[in-house]
Amino acid sequence: MSLYTVVGGNGFIGSEIVKHLHSLKKDVWIPERNEPNIFSKKLGTLIYCAGSGDCQLKPFEVLTANCLYLSEILQHADFDHLIYVSSSRLYMNGDGSDETSDLIIRHDDNRRLFNLTKLVAEELCFKSGKPFTIVRPSNVYGVALKSSLFLPSITRNAIVNGRVDMFVDKNYEKDYVSVSDVAEIIIKLCNNKEAQGKIINIASGVNISSEQIASMLIHYTNCVVYWNENGASKEIFPVTDITMLKKIAPEYNPRSVLSDLADMIQLFKSELQIKS
Repeated sequence: MSLYTVVGGNGFIGSEIVKHLHSLKKDVWIPERNEPNIFSKKLGTLIYCAGSGDCQLKPFEVLTANCLYLSEILQHADFDHLIYVSSSRLYMNGDGSDETSDLIIRHDDNRRLFNLTKLVAEELCFKSGKPFTIVRPSNVYGVALKSSLFLPSITRNAIVNGRVDMFVDKNYEKDYVSVSDVAEIIIKLCNNKEAQGKIINIASGVNISSEQIASMLIHYTNCVVYWNENGASKEIFPVTDITMLKKIAPEYNPRSVLSDLADMIQLFKSELQIKS
């Protein structure tokens, strides 16, 4: 039985990957943080989905999780193939979103450290001489009760507080991709020779506006949405190009966040023990 090592296997994306691997009866090891045995045992296929995005409060943790620990693994660990989970946030405010697009680091982006560490990590993969694949998921959604990310936060507020404060304008839009779709396609890419040595976007290929999401929340939770557009985000995301992914894995058929949102709300209510 082939071994899969999932670094970050207890996190949002990592735990979903582990769940899918277990359903496929795969042998999975989830190393603890700073696990010394990671440098002394055979790791098989290594999926690196550890990471941090709290650039304001934990900048050194962002550097370590996104980049420095990966550097140690690339230099000293024994693995057959590494999948590094990067981010489509790298395309923010850029002119393009295919895997060869030039990328912009804005001086007014308070999370630019996240982008910089992801870029350094990607470059280390290329320079390492080791077998790898880099994936750039778009905004991953699913039921994550404690997540501070945009979609879980506003869904939670709609259910618990009956109120959503939107600090973006109505036309603010992003690509959203299901955590289940991300996990499933990452596992498929692990054994796809066409994916080796490449950067591959994982997304739905469609941008969804905050107004579309707000309309769904209002419909299913009867919440009130307040638009605080004076401090609206300056983030602009081009539609994420998934041409390469569809070429390598033509069976890939991503779910729609708008179709899933009603089910997500019910799952949130169930987890929070709130009656409909």
